[in-house]
Amino acid sequence: MKLTAAKIAEIVNGTVEGNSEATISTIAKIEDASSESLCFLSNQKYKHFLQNTSAGIVLVGENINPIPDHLTVIRCSHPYVAFCTILIQYFDYKDPNKGIHPTAVIEPTATLGKDCHIGPNAYIGNNVTIGDNCKILANSAIYEESVLGDNTFLHPNVTVYYQSVIGNNCLIHAGTVIGSDGFGQAPMPDGTYIKIPQIGNVVIGNNVEIGSNTSIDRANMGSTIVGNGCKIDNLVQIAHGVEIGENTVLAGGVFIAGSTKIGANCVFAGQAGVVGHVTVADKTTLGGQGGINKDVKVPGGVYTGSPHLPFKDEMKSRVMWRNLPKLEQRVRELEQKLKTENKSN
Repeated sequence: MKLTAAKIAEIVNGTVEGNSEATISTIAKIEDASSESLCFLSNQKYKHFLQNTSAGIVLVGENINPIPDHLTVIRCSHPYVAFCTILIQYFDYKDPNKGIHPTAVIEPTATLGKDCHIGPNAYIGNNVTIGDNCKILANSAIYEESVLGDNTFLHPNVTVYYQSVIGNNCLIHAGTVIGSDGFGQAPMPDGTYIKIPQIGNVVIGNNVEIGSNTSIDRANMGSTIVGNGCKIDNLVQIAHGVEIGENTVLAGGVFIAGSTKIGANCVFAGQAGVVGHVTVADKTTLGGQGGINKDVKVPGGVYTGSPHLPFKDEMKSRVMWRNLPKLEQRVRELEQKLKTENKSN
């Protein structure tokens, strides 16, 4: 499969500078590219790569100049988005599996939409409803009364507990568990614990991607909710009764404790966490290993550290922490000086 610069420019609404008949058949990083490669460059910091790249075509931003004479580029507003558009359309992996595998177990009361694939040893429980064009790969299990929307893709070994709801166009990676019991244990007078039944469910919106080995617990009552467009990385824990607004991004290792409400368009970096029963405003950004321990009421804030502080305040604090050994040494020297002066007097 080959694509010309003219064709790519048409798809991404860009403008060709150079040879409009230049062709590519693969994609690569700009520093590793061959004459058959499509690359992108949007950051001025890396524009020096343009001088020596062997790329066949480079997608560049409006502000990238100068362009070497030997190079064919396509100017567009958002080169990275344009690059992703070409990747999705022509280079992304397309799962070839079709039909119902003979080892799959589908209960007679389950309902499957058109053109679904159910893989080896997959299980579809009683009264499950699966939409059109879904793929359920090997060893995945969907239990009683759960619902999957159209075009949803479950990779191998995904477990969907009973009464869970997953929307359209969702992608769930291997090993993820949807709807396991929330962590509810009530202490007894004798020091033991009694389990609190988790009788709610999980509701996941449309266009959600969930990474591998992530766990989303069912609510004690009501629903644990993941909004439309959310992107959740690997090894994330979302506890019972959590509500996450639309288009929020959670990077690897994020932990959200029970009954917390996260706003829309938030971004939490790796290993960040939020305590239970708090509310986080829309468009909040939390840095890696940051910890939110109380309500965040103002939208658009940027925080880091644990407990969380506004980013600039936390950076100032870290400078002070780094200087503490020097400050301690100065104090010791001053104390010694005072002792010496007092003795001489």
